[in-house]
Amino acid sequence: PEAVVEAAPPVAVAVLQPRADSEVSGMVTFTETADGVVVTADIARLAPGLHGIHLHALGDCSSEDFKSTGGHFNPTDAPHGAPTDEIRHAGDFGNIEIGDDGAGHLELGTTMLTVTDGPNTVLGRAVILHEGADDLESQPTGAAGGRIACGVVMLEGQAMEEASEPMEGSEVDG
Repeated sequence: PEAVVEAAPPVAVAVLQPRADSEVSGMVTFTETADGVVVTADIARLAPGLHGIHLHALGDCSSEDFKSTGGHFNPTDAPHGAPTDEIRHAGDFGNIEIGDDGAGHLELGTTMLTVTDGPNTVLGRAVILHEGADDLESQPTGAAGGRIACGVVMLEGQAMEEASEPMEGSEVDG
């Protein structure tokens, strides 16, 4: 009998770019499993404390304040909430806790998103990291303050290719 080769689960990645006045960096990974999508965020060089993190509707990080990403991804037209709330935006990931070393890690599962194509795909959307904590209640955004980092979600292979290309206008230390 032929060996069954299990296809690797689809994985999408957002590499975060800091706002002009910030040094923050990080990566958010979306891995599709039989139980939904596992969202993993690793952040560095950020002020300690809680910072709101959300999936926004539009994969456009071109504006200086990152408002070009629109609002939270919300295909069900639900109110904003915590990632543990049954009724919430699909893009509500709550907060990531940043330690004294400026680094933080978040992992959560959701059945409201997919990596594969479809109405709830994460592909072509953007992850936004906020200056302050998401209070998990205020409508429509959780009052998390300014947007300090933005990353467009793309399939893993594409994201790595783009990250290895020098950004336009960036100087290469030599």
